[in-house]
Amino acid sequence: MSAFLVLVRMRLLDTLRNRSSVGFTLIFPVVLLAVLGLVFMNGHPFERRYVAVVSAGESAAIERCVAELGAFEEVRVGRERTEAEALGKLRARMASAVLSAAPDGEGVVLRVGTRDRIFGGGLAAALPATARLDVVQGPAWGYVHYLFPGILAFSVLASGLFGMGYPMALFRQNLFLKKLATTPLPKGTFIAANVAARSSIVLVQVVLLVGAARLFFDLPLTLASFGWLLVISMLGVVTFLGAGFALATAIDNAELLVDVISAINMPIVFLSEMFFPLESLPRFLATVGALLPSTEMVRLSRAVLLYGVTDVSSLAGGLGMMALWAAATFTISLVSFKWHA
Repeated sequence: MSAFLVLVRMRLLDTLRNRSSVGFTLIFPVVLLAVLGLVFMNGHPFERRYVAVVSAGESAAIERCVAELGAFEEVRVGRERTEAEALGKLRARMASAVLSAAPDGEGVVLRVGTRDRIFGGGLAAALPATARLDVVQGPAWGYVHYLFPGILAFSVLASGLFGMGYPMALFRQNLFLKKLATTPLPKGTFIAANVAARSSIVLVQVVLLVGAARLFFDLPLTLASFGWLLVISMLGVVTFLGAGFALATAIDNAELLVDVISAINMPIVFLSEMFFPLESLPRFLATVGALLPSTEMVRLSRAVLLYGVTDVSSLAGGLGMMALWAAATFTISLVSFKWHA
């Protein structure tokens, strides 16, 4: 057998004997294709125009319009809790139009962005009630504002999973944890130090990212929204550090752990409202996505940045869900953690 064939055989066997290489090279692309196929099985999420409906009370005109719009497949109708939230979505180009009752109680008001005048005119003509068309001037970077919470959440997610998972797996692999077991260092102190160190790095990362978005893309930001964004980000990183820690207690090979984290990152991106709302996805995927802490982080960040929500009562539900995730992952990790396998 020639040297060439021997080397080819050696490299093939070297790859096939490595579980992480086989999984990431052969299986992950198939899994990714399956996820993308499910996400886009009904077409691209932005093919259907979203009309945000605001109804502060009983409005016969609004209900007639909602019923009429339900017959159009190219339009997706959703109800918003407040007018501020609906207009925030319009300015961020998450919604194509906002439909609300006219102040005098007769007819409706249809608001669209500057780039949707033709769409607004056609929509107003199709409504069964007298519609006044208003054009709302939105920021030039509106869609960037929509994407920013997703970019922030992904940065925190990656920093948390890799920042806790990879070092823990590496420490076990190179026997550093086994050496620490011979010292009087408590497990809690070791884990808390790792969490504090990584959280400090992510805090700087968040400040830099928010500063760049504010400076270059005119991100809407107040002192209150910035404070809440820091709280949300810190809770997010603790949650994802716990998830990375839990993975590291189950996977003791650092290379395999990196492949696993890389493999789960992509589905999480598509199921966390980073690029489009969950309502655009098939119901099963939307249900799964709604349970993810990354989804809550994106929603909370958008609420404080784009909708002006700063009261605790409106944010408590999402913050509580993220806190439960953090408590669950760290509980599992602490119970499973050992200095050596």
